[in-house]
Amino acid sequence: MRHLLAFPLFALLCIAPAVLAADLDNNGIAGDEAPLPGGVYDGDTDRDETVVFPTSQDTWSVYYYPYWWHVGDTVYGTHTVPLCSVTHADITLYLTYNSLVPGCGFVNLDFRLNGTTVGSFTVTPEHGLGPVLASFDFPAVTPPFEMRFYETNQVAGGCGSISLDESGMNTVAFSGGTTPPESPTWSAIKGLFR
Repeated sequence: MRHLLAFPLFALLCIAPAVLAADLDNNGIAGDEAPLPGGVYDGDTDRDETVVFPTSQDTWSVYYYPYWWHVGDTVYGTHTVPLCSVTHADITLYLTYNSLVPGCGFVNLDFRLNGTTVGSFTVTPEHGLGPVLASFDFPAVTPPFEMRFYETNQVAGGCGSISLDESGMNTVAFSGGTTPPESPTWSAIKGLFR
């Protein structure tokens, strides 16, 4: 008889922890809630944020559009990223045309943020249609900002030109600043579901 009473008591003790767990985030699994206080970002605060630039939606001022070979050829547009500030950019640039001649053809491009050159790079015949890659570190810039590619050299006559892709293949990946803080109200609401 003692053994019969011990078994139900033992069974109740084993089941009790599962009964105490609650499904606070309403996902159907009790006790899996993360112990995160509301409003705390739990990812990489220096993450990359990518902007597609340039595209046909940006402003193009190219002397013999779409062929870049003239000083002052430029494309620009205002863009933003969800970072408080940026201090690094990784550029990936594709071309739709490259007739630059080895030995004399090259296009020097400035990459500018809010009118300030943060880096320069050169497109050569060897790049073909790309990708042309460039990376720059610079003092903190706060978004939103005007992004611009600006040609600084005149390609010599007979030495070719380039055309930049406008279809959405070109990107600039920014990093450096932390994620903007969440509003306390939104954090409180999200905290109800964690």
